[in-house]
Amino acid sequence: MSTSDTEAVSRHEIEELWNSSGDLDAMNEYVAEDIDYHAPRMDLHGMDEYRKAAEEARTVFSDFETTVEDVIASDDKVAIRYTMRGTHSGEAMGIEPTNEQIEMTGMFFDRIEDGKIRERYESPDELGMLTQMGAVEPPEVDESEL
Repeated sequence: MSTSDTEAVSRHEIEELWNSSGDLDAMNEYVAEDIDYHAPRMDLHGMDEYRKAAEEARTVFSDFETTVEDVIASDDKVAIRYTMRGTHSGEAMGIEPTNEQIEMTGMFFDRIEDGKIRERYESPDELGMLTQMGAVEPPEVDESEL
C-alpha cells in the first residue's frame, strides 16, 4: 500500500465509524479482526472488544463528532490529531450525565497491515474531558510563575 492509501484507511475509519451517525459495520472494512488497541485506561484485543468500546462511546456521547485536525503518514504508520465534541448524555467512569457539551483532543497512532488498522495507540486528553464533566477541579495556575 502507498502512504496515501494507509492515510486513507485511518481517516475513513474515523470519519465513518467514530461519529454519532457512524456506521459500526464500517469496522469490517477498516479494522483488522485481531486489532490491538492501547489507551491509558484500556487495552482491547480483537474486533469484538473494539466494537463494544465504540458502542459504549455512543451511549456516553450520543451526538459526538470527531474531526481529523492533522495527519502524518509514512509507509504503514499513520498519526492523527483529532478533536471530539459531544454531549455528555450517558454515564462514564461512574460520572452521571451532565448534558454538557464536551470537547476533547487526542492523537491516534495506527499501524496498517493488509489494508486495515492492525494496531492503534490512542492518547486522549482525559483530564480535560473529566474537568469538563465536573469530575475533577481544574488545576490552579500561578500566573506569576509563567
